[in-house]
Amino acid sequence: MRQDYEQFRQRNAEVVVIAPDTLGNAQDYFRRHQLPFPGLVDETHAVYDLYDVQSRVLSLGQRPGLFIIDREGVVRYAYLGSQQWEIPPNREVLAQLDGL
Repeated sequence: MRQDYEQFRQRNAEVVVIAPDTLGNAQDYFRRHQLPFPGLVDETHAVYDLYDVQSRVLSLGQRPGLFIIDREGVVRYAYLGSQQWEIPPNREVLAQLDGL
């Protein structure tokens, strides 16, 4: 998402990463990876639970979740991967935004 962040912004969309970790660990990760978009911490997994993003032993950790949520809070696109590395390509997410 980092390499296409400007394309998301041109569509009036904001990318937000939510980390299921401690504040210190998340800040360290965000700083090391120089993310251009906001990062939020979800230590209690409240948001993860709300959107059914779960940790699975067979997926070697946290399953990825990607959601497009409109200004009214309606989920317009949802993707839950079964493995850590399964994330939809940016072109697919941008196409979903274009279709809204």
